[in-house]
Formats: sequence, C-alpha cells, structure tokens
Amino acid sequence: MTIRTPDSLKPEQLRKSCDPTTLEFQTTSELKPLREAIGQDLAMRAVRFGLEVDHPGYNIFALGLPGSGRATMIRQLLEDRASTEPTPPDWCYVSNFVAKREPLALEVPPGRGPELKSDIDRLLMDLSVTLPKALQSDEFRRQRDEIAERAVASQRGLIEEFQQGIEDERNVVLVQTPTGFVLAPAIGNEPIDEERFQALPEVQRDEIMGRRREMEKVFADVQRRVRDVEREAQRRVAELQRSVALGVVQHCVRDIEARWKSVPAVLSHLDRLAEEIVKNAEQFSGSDDESEPRSEMPVPEVEDPLARYRVNVIVCNAPDSGAPVVQEENPTYHNLIGRIEHRVQFGTMVADFSQITAGAIHRASGGYLLLDANDVLRQPLAWIALKNALRTRAIRLEEMMEYASPIATTTLKPMPIPLRVRVILLGDPYTYHLLHAYDDDFRELFKIKADFSPYMERDHEAERGYGAFIAARCEEESLLAFDAAAVARVTEFGSRLAGHQERLSTQFGAIGDLVREAAFFAKSGGRDTVTLSDVRRAIQEREERVNRPERELLSLIEEDTLTVEPRDSEVGQLYGLAVLAAAEHSFARPIKVEASAFMGTSGVVDIEREVRLGGPLHNKGVLVLSGYLGERFAQDHPLILSASLSFDQLYEEVEGDSASAAELYALVSAIAGVPLRQGVAITGALNQRGDIQPIGGVTTKIEGFFRACKRRGLTGEQGVIIPARNMHNLVLNDEVVEAVREGQFSVWPIRQVEEGWEILAGIPAGERDENNRFPEGSVYGRAAARLAEWARGWRDFGRPVRQGRSAEAGSEAAADEKEQVPGRERLPGKKPEPEEEEE
Repeated sequence: MTIRTPDSLKPEQLRKSCDPTTLEFQTTSELKPLREAIGQDLAMRAVRFGLEVDHPGYNIFALGLPGSGRATMIRQLLEDRASTEPTPPDWCYVSNFVAKREPLALEVPPGRGPELKSDIDRLLMDLSVTLPKALQSDEFRRQRDEIAERAVASQRGLIEEFQQGIEDERNVVLVQTPTGFVLAPAIGNEPIDEERFQALPEVQRDEIMGRRREMEKVFADVQRRVRDVEREAQRRVAELQRSVALGVVQHCVRDIEARWKSVPAVLSHLDRLAEEIVKNAEQFSGSDDESEPRSEMPVPEVEDPLARYRVNVIVCNAPDSGAPVVQEENPTYHNLIGRIEHRVQFGTMVADFSQITAGAIHRASGGYLLLDANDVLRQPLAWIALKNALRTRAIRLEEMMEYASPIATTTLKPMPIPLRVRVILLGDPYTYHLLHAYDDDFRELFKIKADFSPYMERDHEAERGYGAFIAARCEEESLLAFDAAAVARVTEFGSRLAGHQERLSTQFGAIGDLVREAAFFAKSGGRDTVTLSDVRRAIQEREERVNRPERELLSLIEEDTLTVEPRDSEVGQLYGLAVLAAAEHSFARPIKVEASAFMGTSGVVDIEREVRLGGPLHNKGVLVLSGYLGERFAQDHPLILSASLSFDQLYEEVEGDSASAAELYALVSAIAGVPLRQGVAITGALNQRGDIQPIGGVTTKIEGFFRACKRRGLTGEQGVIIPARNMHNLVLNDEVVEAVREGQFSVWPIRQVEEGWEILAGIPAGERDENNRFPEGSVYGRAAARLAEWARGWRDFGRPVRQGRSAEAGSEAAADEKEQVPGRERLPGKKPEPEEEEE
C-alpha cells in the first residue's frame, strides 16, 4: 500500500453553493406557490395506498421527525380527496320509550339533523296548544261527563238495589260515611252507636253481628260491581281521550311525515313518538295556576316534561361538503369518543340522551381522523377506546365516571353508531417501533407505514421546490417576496440542516421560521424584497439567540481556564473534538487527548474507562486501537507495552468512538517520541486495519475548533483532519470557508491513519520493506524500534549476569532481584524459566 499525504480541501469543497441563476426566476412572486408534498414521494405513495384500500385495518401510521411538515402534507391530501367524496349522514340520539337507559341512534341525510330537531320542537309546541284545547273542549267534556254520569247512575242503582234488599232487616242498616258506604248495627232499621250496642244483651249483640257478617259478604260483591263500573268508566274516558289525542297528534305529525317519507328510520321514530304522546297526552294539558300564591322559598329546577320527546343532534354535516377531515389536537377519552354529561338532581348524578355529546371519532365517521400518537397514548383510556372502535367498527359511548366517581350515578348505554373512518396517526419512529413490537392490535389495525424521511435529494427540482415553498409561505402569510439570491441561501441552509451537500432538509418547520425571520428584517429595513443579507442576518440572529453556552465556553478558552494551546508541538498530546448539545444548539469543544507509554505488560489503560466515565462505544474504540497496535508492531515479538490514555479537563461521561483516531496518534507519538502539531485537531473512528471511519457532526466539530483557534489567535498553521468519507457532510459556514480561502485554516481528509502523520508530525508513517521492517526515521520505524527495545528489556529483566562477575556478586544480584521484584511478570504465553546457575 502506497501512503499519500492528502492535500487540504479547497473552499468550494467545504460547502455546496447554490447558484441563483440556476433557479430561473428573479423573485418568488413569479413562482406558483407549493401546494403539494416535495421530497416525500415514497411516504406519500404509502399514504395514498392506505386511503384507497377499502378494507378494515388499513389505517396509517405516518412516522417522521417533528417539524417535517408531514401533518400539513397529509391534511392537504386528505382535504383534496375528501372534497370529491360523498358527505356522510347526520346522527341524532332520541329517547328509547321502551328502555329509557338505552337511547336510540337515528341516521338522517347530511345536513338534515337540525331540520328534524326543529320539526320535532315545532310539533311539541303545536301539541302544547292543540292538545289542551282538544282535551278541554265542550264536546270532549260533554262526552266525558256522560260517561261519568252513566257510571254514577249505575253505581247508585247497585247501591239502591242492595238497600232495597235489606229493608226487611231490622238488625243491619247501610250508612254513608265520608269514606264510603258501611253496614252498621241497627234496631228497628235505626242505626245505633257503639255505646248503645254494647249496652244490649250479649245474645242480641251476637245475633246482630252474625247478621251483619252475612250482609257484608253480599255487600262486598256489590262493591266489586261498583268498582267494575268505575274502572269501565275510566277505560272509556281513556279511550275517549286517546281517540281525541290520536286525531290531534296524527294531524300534526302528518306534515312532518310528508317531509321525511324517504327516511324510514325517521318515520319509525315518528310512529313511536306519536304513540308515546297519545299515551301521555295529559302532560300537554297542564298549566300553571297564577291565582295560587307563590312561595318565596327556592324551588328545585323541574325537568322539562317534554324533554324526552326532543331530538339531540350530535353530528351535523353540511350537504355537499364532502367527507369530513378532523384533526383532534387534544385527544382525551371524552374528546375522542364523546361524553355523557350529568346533572345533579336531588343529590344524585343523572343523565339522559339529551346530554350525549359527540367526540372527534363521531365527527370523522365517513371521513378521516388525524391524531398525534403520543398525545393519544398519554391520555388515560383513549388508546384502548380508539382500538375498540376500530376493531368493532362501531362507536360505543361508555361513561367512565361510573367507575371512578364516589357518587351514585345514573348511566346510559346509548345505541352504538356504525363507524367508517380512516385514522392517520402521526408519531416518531420510536413510538412506531414500540407499538409494533408490543401491541398486537396495532399491527392489525395500522397496516400502513408511511415513513417520512428527514431529508430529500438535492437536485435542480428540489432547489426550485424550496423556492415554491417560500412562495407559498409569502402568499399565505403576506410576507415580502424573496429574490433568487435569498432563496439560494435558504437552500444552502437546508443542506446544512440535512448535514449533507447532496441533500436538503425536509424539516419545513425550521425552514418556514427562517423565511419569516428574514422577511421581518427585510421589512424592518424598508425593503420591498427579501435579499441575501436579510437571510444571513436571520441566520446570525438565530445563532446568537441560542449559543450562549458556546460563547461562555469560548470565554473560558480565551481566559485559559480551559486549556487550549493550538500552536507548537508536543509528544503524546493531540486535540480531539467533542460535540455538546444545549437544547436546540449543538457546538464542539477541543479536548486534549494525552498518552503516556512505558515498558510493561498492562497494555493500553483507558483512564476514562477505569473511572467509569467511558461509554460502551468509547471503550470499544480503545480496544480496537489495541488490535491495530498488535497488527502493526507485534508480528515478530510480543507487544510489551504499558500505556495510559486520558482526556484532559473532561469531567463528564464520554461516549462514541470518534476520538479513537486521536487516541492512536497520541499513543504512537508517546511510544515513538514524535511530537505532534497542537494546532491540528483530528476526528474520526478507527478500525483494526487502520481505516478512518466516518463520524457524525463533522461540520460542528470543524467550526468548534476554528472558533477556539480564533479566540487563541489564528496562525495559518491550524486545521482539522477529518475522515475522507465525511467530505459530503461538509456544510461549513461563511466564516470558516473564508478563512480557508485566505489560508488561515485548513481541512484535510484522510482514509488511512498513516496518511495523517506528515500533517501532524512532518514525517511519514513509513511502510514495511522486503524484510518486513519500517524505515529508520519514520514514525512507525521509531515506534517499532522502541517496542522491540522494550521487548528485549522485558525478556532480560531480572536475569542474573553470567560473565564478568564473581559468584558472590551474582548471588547478591540474584538476591537483589528477588527482593525488588518478588512477583515479576513474564511474557504472555511463556512458561517460567528455572533460574540458571552461574558458570
């Protein structure tokens, strides 16, 4: 393998610029505003597929990052589609006259629910007038009185007949009292009181009481016949009242039936309603008697006696409005499934059908329902209720208060309403995978996954799509138009958000914020068009609003509280780069990697790991580093090495393997005694073959080291070594690009660890010759020599000297050795040798 030291990157390689002339417009006012999704063809195709498959279970989970605009894109698609679809019916609840606690649901044509309610209210109002008139008319009273008179005459005849039958009785007489007729003791047909009765001889009393009991049996039959006459009279009066009420009700209902003849469900309800009103016609004849004095005491509110005849419209869809598109922002159980409201009556919570209110799923039935998955999952019982409704394809309104309330409640069981809806859940990837793994119902009910990517490929159409998006924002929010240069800068900002030169971010929430802020600065400056300078200022102002932690860190570097010396050269020291995140702002800080190496067999000791500040990925990087050293320098002798690695002034846990390349350079520098340039930082992961692997946050790391060097003074010798595979991730800001153009800063890409030595140390790494040896003077030649020296020293360490010394001296040396190294180590895999006797 030939090692070639790479050249530093040119300014145009540090960021892909957008040429305003390629956008083919002067300002966004010339563009057609964006009305459809861009960059999400696969995800939107999945959404369309889920909407077109007319089978249960094909609901959609749209996963993506917040701010991706997927909710807006999906809603726009749904509204366009829904406008061409049939409008679903209205739904009403009415009283169930047979089972009061089980209200009935009525399906009526769209927009006619309020009409039905108005018709029934008007019917009740008419009946409140006409029924009392009919039931209080002279003719009705005459017929009722005739029935009563005939009944009274029949009852009187029965009584008189009985009286005539007992006229010959001298011991019993029929007497009328306030409570009715009774048989009383008598003497000579004259009733006697209790005192006179008790004064009679006992024989006479017994005779009177015996005869009285006989007559009471006969009179009981007479009383039964009297009651039969009364019941018959009541029945005939009721029939009369029913006949009169039925005529009135049928006359009033006839007009309503004509308007609803095409809706069988309404006609059936009108029949039941008419029958119930006829049965309870007296409820319509009551009136307040104003002549009665009114009490000053508060009277409890009395329930409307006609309320049970009315109609409760819970869903009303305007005719020809298309299918509903409902987006519930607060999907609590009641907001989603509906509610049965209660009122306090005589200390008890009661409810009736008129207190049923619809939920979002009622309003969306026949159309589409958009929900945020996390919001639904956070609400108690909402997720379970949603799944039950989708699984049974019916909306069952169950009031949860009866399970939780300590107060006695009267609950309802409304008739379920058929459900036909397509649900679209919006959520993040973590929520989707969690539900898919642990919720069996989820897999059956949400079969369509629409995966919205956080970025799209950057091509000419995508760049013009950014312009159309900006045009839409300007039109909808009355913002100033953007010129082509400003749109080009926004496009470059989109690449920076995506972290890739050939991609654009689909986080249109952030792009929209930048558009609004740039338009604000343009308007504040009195311009009629947003220019490049306005966009730059908006980006700068946003950066300054959120970067206080980074400014404080740079102040600590400037005042030398955090030691960063990006000049001169040091052995075993090199700057790595760590990314820190503070809410919406990420920045990097230089961290000095320090290494020391000496003879021993402890291997590479990572101090961060020993004190439990190293994460799993960081520890993996250190172990990979040990593998690389063994492969390069321990082919013909054991690797005798004790070394330690640490991060200077790092007081929190370190995670990730992006510092493994820096650790290797520092460690080999310590072994070989080769000084490293302190003005050059490096970031990159390492494998055991010495390949430099790509890492994350490369732009942030370069800018972080540049700012630190700027605070300490730019020398023109400073820069950052990065993995060559990260070159397409470079989207550096104007300041760094300009510094590179002026020769004050450099960025070098490398693919192999050996390529960086000339940049860091000024001497090559060295390649093995035909004898499998590194050249003298090269970095690896020096390191190999030092390691070979340590291997020989370790092999000879502690052995007694064989020549040139007396036996006494040899014995003393051996004794000294045993005293100084009582448990001396041996080479790995080598058996302990017996002590050799001095010749």
